[in-house]
Amino acid sequence: MKYKAILATGIILSSHAYGAQLPLKIETDSPLLLTDSPIVFAVNTEKKALERIDLSLNSSQKLPISATSKGFHYGYIANSKEVQAFVLDNSGVYAVTPNKTTRLVESDSLLTRLQVDNFEKLEFVLDVNNDGLSDIYLPGFTQNELFIQQSNGQFEKHNFEYNLPLRSHTYNESLEISTNFTSLPTVHDFNADGFSDLVFRTRQEIAVLYGNKSGFADKVDYIHLPSTFGKIAGKRIRTTQDLLDINQDGHLDLVTRIRPVTEGISGLEAKVEYDLYLGQPKGFNSGAIKLPHTIGAGGMRIEYDFDGDGLLDLQTLNVDIGLTTIAAMALGGGKADIDVDMHFFKQHPHTLFKTTPSTEKEVELEIDMKRSMQGMPYYTGDINGDKKHDLVFKSGDETLSIYFGTSQSLLGKERKKINHPLPKNPNDIVLVDIDENGKKDFVFKYEDKQGQVKIETLLN
Repeated sequence: MKYKAILATGIILSSHAYGAQLPLKIETDSPLLLTDSPIVFAVNTEKKALERIDLSLNSSQKLPISATSKGFHYGYIANSKEVQAFVLDNSGVYAVTPNKTTRLVESDSLLTRLQVDNFEKLEFVLDVNNDGLSDIYLPGFTQNELFIQQSNGQFEKHNFEYNLPLRSHTYNESLEISTNFTSLPTVHDFNADGFSDLVFRTRQEIAVLYGNKSGFADKVDYIHLPSTFGKIAGKRIRTTQDLLDINQDGHLDLVTRIRPVTEGISGLEAKVEYDLYLGQPKGFNSGAIKLPHTIGAGGMRIEYDFDGDGLLDLQTLNVDIGLTTIAAMALGGGKADIDVDMHFFKQHPHTLFKTTPSTEKEVELEIDMKRSMQGMPYYTGDINGDKKHDLVFKSGDETLSIYFGTSQSLLGKERKKINHPLPKNPNDIVLVDIDENGKKDFVFKYEDKQGQVKIETLLN
């Protein structure tokens, strides 16, 4: 058995080639920000520093960021195929390159008036009409601004009415007002009339800005939901979880989440339930389809296609965090190794997901509570170019383990390994198709004791 394991590892290693190392121009302890292209960004949130990195050319450029900048996103400008940085300032949005800063839109909307402590990614760029050009959405408490890019690179402004949900909190006789919403809407033809619509989701509401021949409506329509949201019977809370076309029938489906109201560490053992309401034109079916539940700090997602059949499969994550683990975190500065049970459910046409998983994986992962559950060191992408998602996780300081996607059981039984010195922070490992050959490559970000940061790639 040992001989077989060593042989399998050798096969994987022989299929990789090292890319060149690239020292960065800024100091950063934040993860690299991906763009679905060989372009990535590095950011120093405290010093308001931003670096644009082209992994395909092994080059980078530090971008000029003003002291009044609030945050950034990225997008495409007319007559250019390169991903550019879009920076939000107190007077609007700018396209920023090393040698030129160009104001794209002028605005005094809610986001431009934010008081921010850190310069971070803010999602305000999307493509509302699927023309390949980036548009800009800037929300307000009641009046919202949508800037639609034209073929000449100019932006046309469209105002529409949408009331952001507001919540109040009282602290020591002080009233604090906050809002909680998914900042970018989903672009989808919600009513199947041939025009793209913007679908907004909050914790308890779904609203749609319908598209038409001349552009978009002047206000959103609120969609009747098939269940009650907020506090429900049994001391539980129901919220929306996701909005996506799960069964590929052209309609957005609604996933909801029900969690009991708990206190203290009892939440680590709480059962979290998920319901699926299939979409139909301008709404959702009333009957709920029960999805697999999770326990405590775990989660559920329907995002990846592990068997390459064109349908999204379901994945649950159950995390075993007990008193022993909490004590280990306290002694380890918030870090600890935990056992994680991953269950994968194949999507079947018409019947969707069965109650029993197609495959299960139990792995030991290091988590860092300072970074919340985002610190879980596992990654998903097509590593070998067979159009199936593969599962990759960090299983040591110098070992990446891979379960390849398969048509039979979603993920293969055998674990392949790559031996390579890895960054200490699992968030400093990302998957990017650098040479655009259909295979995700490994990108590692390292920081030395002097704070110097470098990037190293491992190509597939």
